[in-house]
Amino acid sequence: MGNGRRAGTYARPDPCVYADDRAERLAAATEQRLQVGRVFWLTLGLNALVALSKAGYGYVSGSLTLGTDSLHSMLDASSNVLALLSLRWSAAPADERHPYGRQKIEIVAALGIGVLIVGGLFEFAEAAVRGLLVHRTPPRVGWGGFAIVIGTMVINFFVTRYEHRKGHELGSELLHADARHTQSDLYASAAVVASFLAVRAGITWADSVATLMLVGLIGHAAWEVFRDNVPVLIDAARLDPVGVAELARGVAGVSNVHRVRSRGMRRAVELDLHLEVAADMSVAEAHRLALQIEREVKVKFPEVSDVVIHIEPETPRA
Repeated sequence: MGNGRRAGTYARPDPCVYADDRAERLAAATEQRLQVGRVFWLTLGLNALVALSKAGYGYVSGSLTLGTDSLHSMLDASSNVLALLSLRWSAAPADERHPYGRQKIEIVAALGIGVLIVGGLFEFAEAAVRGLLVHRTPPRVGWGGFAIVIGTMVINFFVTRYEHRKGHELGSELLHADARHTQSDLYASAAVVASFLAVRAGITWADSVATLMLVGLIGHAAWEVFRDNVPVLIDAARLDPVGVAELARGVAGVSNVHRVRSRGMRRAVELDLHLEVAADMSVAEAHRLALQIEREVKVKFPEVSDVVIHIEPETPRA
């Protein structure tokens, strides 16, 4: 066969061949960040409106539950600011110190949202216990309070659905995390309405009990954020290795596949594939084979953004 170097070569796509493809991916990533940013600017304005409305009526009425719930809404707005900053940081291009770019900053920001949720969790718990142990005057709940809380629930419901939908469309873990944060605020507001009804019925301790119930709801939201994002930071596998190996083995010229590794974000998976070919295959032939496998991998797994294929000589069978 050819007289080039044999197996053991890392076969990667020709930069010239894929220059246009890289430019398209860069343009798509830039547009994706801009769209995600527009979503967060809109939700920031809505969350700020919700937080101010709850805080204002909580102060006037003396409602512990609504005052604490306003803190949760403030955390929603804070998480939007954090998200916008992370999008700016993650837009920096790859360089020598960051050869894979800075996309994981988005994951760090999502975990930051989880930390904010936990912070709110402790605030709720402290306020609830204090309200149960210390006698306090029950809040003065009028129909205006119901109108404000229900109105903010409608806004939060819209924000949650909108962020989830845009998160799926744009493949953004950050939008999904923030949607879950806002969803926990929706549940909290439902508990506020229940406490308002109980207080108006003469159950004075309902305000503190409803606040305590929110702890479980917020804790569950925090767990979901950490569950979805921590595996990315510790390089958990993103693709089924069996499916990738079967695809590679189906390409003519591949004798065996013995190592498949994947990691990365949901929309930017990095794949490392080790395969065996005939010992007399030339470097040029191995290169063409690697390009074919990469194309087929990206068709079957469109979330794959980078593929490294290690070509090795076929192991002699006894």
